[in-house]
Amino acid sequence: MRAYVVFSSAEPALVVTREPIQSREAVNGFRRIGCEKFFAREVPIDLVENLYGHQYDVVLKGIDQGDGLRVLDYNGRRIFRYLPLTDLGPAYRCDLSSPTAAPTLESSPTAALSMPTPTSQIPLA
Repeated sequence: MRAYVVFSSAEPALVVTREPIQSREAVNGFRRIGCEKFFAREVPIDLVENLYGHQYDVVLKGIDQGDGLRVLDYNGRRIFRYLPLTDLGPAYRCDLSSPTAAPTLESSPTAALSMPTPTSQIPLA
């Protein structure tokens, strides 16, 4: 499993996918949800699992039933409140609006910011 914070024309979203973001399955998943242009940063899956608990389990069931990519959280304020920026992985960018576009790995390093580490699950209410 992989998790990514995705920045697109809408609010940031946290997505979970079985495949790496560069895979055809993940790209098709982004097309399916209408996300044609975006930047994404990988998030450690164990952190996502610990923060989201039961909601993460529900999303995994959806992925196991055939959805290759599922949105776990679409509340940008909550995502930025609970995910430490220091834990974000490599940056990806993608423009699916042209027929030959594919996600590519950016060469920029993650900014080192000091953020507190969450110790409990995220309240989804």
